[in-house]
Amino acid sequence: MAARRKYPKGTVMLSIGTKRGLFLLTSKDRRTWKAEGPYMVGYRVYHANLDLRNGPRLYAAANNDFFGSAVRYSDDFGRTWKEPEQGIAFAEDSGLSLKNLWIVEPGRPSEPETVYCGVDPAALFVSHDRGQTWAMNQGLENHHTRRRWEPGNGGLCLHSIVAHPDNPRRMWVAISAVGVMRTDDGGQTWKFCNKGTRADFLPDKYPEFGQCVHRLLIHPTHHDVLYQQNHCSTYVSDNSGDSWAEIRNNLPSDFGFPMAMDPQDPDTLYTIVENPEGRTNVTNQFTVYRTQNAGRRWERLTKGLPKGPTVRLGVLRHAMSTDSRDPCGVYVGTNTGQLFGSRDRGDSWRLIADFLPPIYSVTATVL
Repeated sequence: MAARRKYPKGTVMLSIGTKRGLFLLTSKDRRTWKAEGPYMVGYRVYHANLDLRNGPRLYAAANNDFFGSAVRYSDDFGRTWKEPEQGIAFAEDSGLSLKNLWIVEPGRPSEPETVYCGVDPAALFVSHDRGQTWAMNQGLENHHTRRRWEPGNGGLCLHSIVAHPDNPRRMWVAISAVGVMRTDDGGQTWKFCNKGTRADFLPDKYPEFGQCVHRLLIHPTHHDVLYQQNHCSTYVSDNSGDSWAEIRNNLPSDFGFPMAMDPQDPDTLYTIVENPEGRTNVTNQFTVYRTQNAGRRWERLTKGLPKGPTVRLGVLRHAMSTDSRDPCGVYVGTNTGQLFGSRDRGDSWRLIADFLPPIYSVTATVL
């Protein structure tokens, strides 16, 4: 086993997936940051996740048009990388070809060997040996409506994976532009969970499926409560996705990609909404929005964030994250390579990295 790097206890590590590789930023005090990388130069890293369940293992969803896509993993914080013995691929007779890996998500605490990956075209893969071998979930792949699924602007991507923390048979996934789906039997069958969410771009505004969900989160203590950021507004469900209620309220736009939650106060959510045409900040002020009452009202967070007629920043679906310290840190990466951080729950912000490649994802982990 490769020698691991040493970090002081309580260090915050940000795994930054970009268009040109993976960067790691670390800080003990969240004031000064050290950058490491880039790793996997030449690969588009759509998502990366540091799994601490069974010794630190860093997973990266790495995509390259020539060398292909693989969930690579490192046991020494990026110094060396390994590829799976049996990677993610569609069967030769399926008529499908892998386009991109979108998300890699560790499984439940009770299953420390299990890791999930969502891909385009929409499929769910699972590894039960920490990323060495992968297999497709056949229940989702063989869903009777699959031939009618249509891609969103970014492709037919399965981009959010939410495993119920206590119920090993229940899981949700989110697919653009299909919507939210749930299994209650360990992945053998899947049902749509889109009641109450709009698809304004379709003739039927409330179809069974076809909604363009952008991000899906679960409440960390009330596991029947879910939140989603959608092409057509922001929603909450208090019944495991059986139905949804709109919580846009005073947000200035229906359209947004990222969403994150304060682990210390799960009624506190963060999001960024955008002009749907330009997919940048709605006004000349780049703004993060916070609710401290589960979406009944949103407040504008702007202290330290840029403003001006040339400020046109976009934030992709996985490019917002929070850490588990108290008060929580909040981190936002833009598709023009700026990384902003707050160490006081979003009350104030500072630029902690600039001139990065376009940022696809930000994942915060406390070591």
